[in-house]
Amino acid sequence: MREEASATTVRHRFIHPPQRAASCFARNAEEHSSALASEVRPPDARGHVEVIVRVKNGITYATADLRPVSTGSNGTITLAVHSSGGVRDLVRSLVEGC
Repeated sequence: MREEASATTVRHRFIHPPQRAASCFARNAEEHSSALASEVRPPDARGHVEVIVRVKNGITYATADLRPVSTGSNGTITLAVHSSGGVRDLVRSLVEGC
């Protein structure tokens, strides 16, 4: 896990392929808080999928970049917020079941 002044970046191995993992991540974010809205961008030619989670006022809350590997995907999650429950707990809630 790498923390920067304004963001935290985490690498995660998702069990699902990028499109399915991205949808799961987006759903988890919106279930985490009703103030969040997620956008899952269509996969590019290599199967790379991006998720952007924003607070409904437009501020970016988190992003996830997912790339296919084997039967799942590797992801880089960037959190633009600090959680009172801790980064690990927040990441765990965003990637649960994905």
